[in-house]
Amino acid sequence: MFFTLHSEHKIGYKKLSNADLGLTEGSSHQTHIGLYERKNMLSFLKNEDTTTAILIYNDYFDVLQCNFERIQNPDGTYRSPKISLGDKDENTVVRKIREFAKLNPNRDYYLIWFALENNELLFWLIDNSSSDYAKLKDFFPNENTVYDTSEIMFIPLIKFIESKIDELSIGLQEDLEIVSQTSIKSEKYRTIDIEKAQERFKITGRTGEELINGYLEMQKNENLISAFEWVNKSRESGKPFDFVVNSTAGEEKYIDVKTTQFKFEQPLMFSDGEIDFINTIDEKKYSVYRVFSLREDTNKFRKCFECFNYMKNLKSKVFNFKKEIQSASSNVCGIKIAVPPTSLVFKKISADIILKGVAK
Repeated sequence: MFFTLHSEHKIGYKKLSNADLGLTEGSSHQTHIGLYERKNMLSFLKNEDTTTAILIYNDYFDVLQCNFERIQNPDGTYRSPKISLGDKDENTVVRKIREFAKLNPNRDYYLIWFALENNELLFWLIDNSSSDYAKLKDFFPNENTVYDTSEIMFIPLIKFIESKIDELSIGLQEDLEIVSQTSIKSEKYRTIDIEKAQERFKITGRTGEELINGYLEMQKNENLISAFEWVNKSRESGKPFDFVVNSTAGEEKYIDVKTTQFKFEQPLMFSDGEIDFINTIDEKKYSVYRVFSLREDTNKFRKCFECFNYMKNLKSKVFNFKKEIQSASSNVCGIKIAVPPTSLVFKKISADIILKGVAK
């Protein structure tokens, strides 16, 4: 699971009032949704904390601004945690919840909230017409309370919630995979999430190479190739390719493995060093093996044999870009570029090859 529950192990559950939802007619102008401080929930948060939070509603899943605060008592203590509506131009959790409620104002709405291991809050909005409500109502026998590990149903509830988050957050995880591997700046994600995505990407890359190593072993056993070397087998070599393959005709070829847990269309990452290398060798000696769908039971990959025209054009763009920024920095660091596989980089590509059972 990429997003997991905070170590405090507490979940709040509340039936939202019309005032919470901004649906009250007349004099009520409530600008917040109240949370509960029972069982010392969310004690790790500051008394005023403007940050980000995840909101789920049906198939909606996104990171929004969240204005969390507590009311200060005359004696200096704090009470009544809440999340506020924010300014008109702010895309906040409360504002989005109210947008959803206005679409179907006659439904009953319930809010589940808890903290994730990165200290980020997650809010799950459900209504009484949804399948989620039908599944969750048995987990929450009482409304307007905080549940913790003392409840018998807590562990199966956590498993259900984490599975739901993992299912709905695929798009977010795909985006994080790109952000974590490029110089793209994003205020949407916390540093800990980007670092976690980087670690996961390293594991993903290694897994993809292991799968291709097994595939090439089979190719060798069937005398389709004479030999091969996995250059990163012992440690990361830093070379702009992952395998050197010798054909039965004695030709030496290079393979770069690009792996993702997700769908084939997820952009590939090319460093400027890899782009330079591709442009210095014979095009017949280089290919990209695109490994994808690692989240599924059956792993797949496709072979790309013709990406030179695209890479030649990309190389000139990288050169011009580095020349432009050279004046601002005497040390231009290496860069990574996200390339959509459906572009010319995969002009000639094989059909899916199944890798199930190949990895050791």
